[in-house]
Amino acid sequence: MDMPLERQYCIDNMGESLWEAMTNCADDGRDFDAISIYEEWVVDGQEPEDGKYEWTFMENMTLESNA
Repeated sequence: MDMPLERQYCIDNMGESLWEAMTNCADDGRDFDAISIYEEWVVDGQEPEDGKYEWTFMENMTLESNA
């Protein structure tokens, strides 16, 4: 898989995971938890994929061999 596509997959997966967690918290009446999750994704009131935002990725150390 090429790196830009893999990174976009990671961003999409993170957004979907946070959305699901946030809605589950809201459905359970845990409003402060839902807000907390929302604030993990939204920066300065702007959703990162709706504006100029730079993601930082670290090298995937799980793929390194111990040889």
